[in-house]
Amino acid sequence: MATVNTLLKRSGVDVDDLVKRHVIEKYPRSEIPQRYGVNLARYRERGGAIDLPAEVELFIRDSENNKQDLSRLYALCLAFDQIEHESIAGDLAELGVYKGHTAVVLARFARRTKRHLYLLDTFSGFAEEDLAGPDQTQQMQFQDTDFDAVRSFVGDGPVSYVRGKFPDTADQLPDDGRYALVHIDCDLYAPIKAGLEYFYPRMAPGGFLIIHDYSSLYWPGAEQAIDEFFADKPESVIPMPDISGTVVVRRCK
Repeated sequence: MATVNTLLKRSGVDVDDLVKRHVIEKYPRSEIPQRYGVNLARYRERGGAIDLPAEVELFIRDSENNKQDLSRLYALCLAFDQIEHESIAGDLAELGVYKGHTAVVLARFARRTKRHLYLLDTFSGFAEEDLAGPDQTQQMQFQDTDFDAVRSFVGDGPVSYVRGKFPDTADQLPDDGRYALVHIDCDLYAPIKAGLEYFYPRMAPGGFLIIHDYSSLYWPGAEQAIDEFFADKPESVIPMPDISGTVVVRRCK
């Protein structure tokens, strides 16, 4: 079977440039989806707008974990393409921003497609009161972030930053909000459950709920919150093969 490098060369893609941009040789654990690699010309002809090398550079910047988790980025890019392909209306949101490595990719999509992005986080790590129930043995984490640094990295434009503990900050979101994609990455039971309760009924038909940490086995609260919430819903979770066990749910049309 031909290697990715061989197929890319046959298609006329500049392999050396992609290698230089940290997509193939340095991080071989994740193959490039064909539409961004061997079929890149066809993807462009059909109006595809993902600039994979640029997305990769932002996603892995100063993040050793993300360098080994490119499949997570690819899943986001494919979701973006599907939203455009199906003309799914709505804005974007992320609950759990940390240092902004997924937020910066979401912001680029928002700018390209003239949508608004809402970024919600304490920007100071876990809320102590959330370290309870299934998460009572977890330690305080993710305090090594900085609001100004995140904002500088992600940028402004069609981006609103909502600082504080969710769902206390839900009143800063539009009352009539409708969302095409929501990324939830809070690790713990309480904020994940609150995020699902708030955003699920506001998802556009066909919209993507992407929830991190479900099947990693490090975060029992995440698994419990998601299982409980979707127990009586028509949708089911679809596990993704990234490092921390993301699941994807699409709102029924």
